[in-house]
Amino acid sequence: MQTLKTYLLVLLFLLTSNLYAEEGEGKELFTDAKCMECHNNSDFKVNTKKVNSYKRLQKSVNACAINTDAAWFDDETEEVVHYLNKKYYKFKAPAKEEE
Repeated sequence: MQTLKTYLLVLLFLLTSNLYAEEGEGKELFTDAKCMECHNNSDFKVNTKKVNSYKRLQKSVNACAINTDAAWFDDETEEVVHYLNKKYYKFKAPAKEEE
């Protein structure tokens, strides 16, 4: 019984640390790129004319990354999209493709 409890605790730790790591990387990239020098919290409200879906959020983040020379790889851009979606937008994210 003790072994099962230990196993479950380790599993829980691994799952939660992975979720935090994903958000943490997006947040760190967002912070390092100094995005808030051009934006403020009100810029991240759902705007039906600009950002009204997960796909539009991806396009907006990609455009900002290009305009600011953030030099993010595609997966890093997606981490920032995930972070912003989780924190502000709450759009339903598309299913991840199998590699």
